[in-house]
Amino acid sequence: MTLDEGIRHAGQGRKSRPSVASHAPSPDTLIVGLGNPLRGDDGIGVRVIQTLVAEALPEGVEVVEGGTQGLGLVSLMEGWRRVILVDAANVGQPPGGFVRFTPQEARLLGGDQQISIHNAGLRDALLLAETLDLLPDETIIYGMQPANLDWDDNLSPQVEAAMPELVKAILDELGSSRPTPGG
Repeated sequence: MTLDEGIRHAGQGRKSRPSVASHAPSPDTLIVGLGNPLRGDDGIGVRVIQTLVAEALPEGVEVVEGGTQGLGLVSLMEGWRRVILVDAANVGQPPGGFVRFTPQEARLLGGDQQISIHNAGLRDALLLAETLDLLPDETIIYGMQPANLDWDDNLSPQVEAAMPELVKAILDELGSSRPTPGG
């Protein structure tokens, strides 16, 4: 799924869609994978989305590659009840370690800290969404500590090895989990 396709696909879940004409349940959870897949571990969010596309996700869940949206993330989140964001982030863990947190918990880290590795950080987008009263009812962030942010289309071995655990945590968040092999 390209970024443009993902944004169009994600736009189907916004409040502005007709609610009377459709008999299908409205998607209420959007999972956004952030980052640049050409910058090594910065592509973890996009890689997670590519993995989730192949999963049997619960009804009402949509996924989108968010790229390096910055403040554009605000309009992408608009209208969703729950948004799960996945990004490479400075979370004080060894490479491949990840942390689950909310915008409120991110705010406790202080104004000088930048969580996201992007110029207009995730915190900036979340603060703007909150100020404009566009923040979803529930916003969850999974930040994974990168090892390599150089121009490289591969994840570092540490991040690659940790990716299945991150995907499982997100599936568990949705109330779904991977079937165990042989069962």
